[in-house]
Amino acid sequence: MVSNLSILPCFAQYAAHTQLSLPEGAKARLGKGSINEIAYSPDGSLLAVASRIGTWLYDTETSEALALLTGHTGGVTNVSFSPDGTILASAGGSFDRTVRLWDVGTGTLKSEITTGHLGDISSISFSPDGTTLASG
Repeated sequence: MVSNLSILPCFAQYAAHTQLSLPEGAKARLGKGSINEIAYSPDGSLLAVASRIGTWLYDTETSEALALLTGHTGGVTNVSFSPDGTILASAGGSFDRTVRLWDVGTGTLKSEITTGHLGDISSISFSPDGTTLASG
């Protein structure tokens, strides 16, 4: 159990019996499902949060939830931004074993990879030049 947690700039999820001790002015965003993974966009302006109910996109300046990307048949376990920040990949892990590619600007689904994973997806990552997405 975590007894103290410093959070910058503004996001946190915790179990029902965990206590938070936040620095003055810090914000905690709670109550939108468990978090499986978090990824910042390359320019730091967005935060993608993989959760049981989908992928949340937050504006890091305002802490505003910009979008909830849904489409996986279960929770989202992994997220990764393309190096240019225009595409977000999300993985369904053990839930549906698929990868989805989202247009960050519009929140629309661009593509989905529904074959090739025989087991759980525990990680996804774009290559530095953005031409390849590795998952497994």
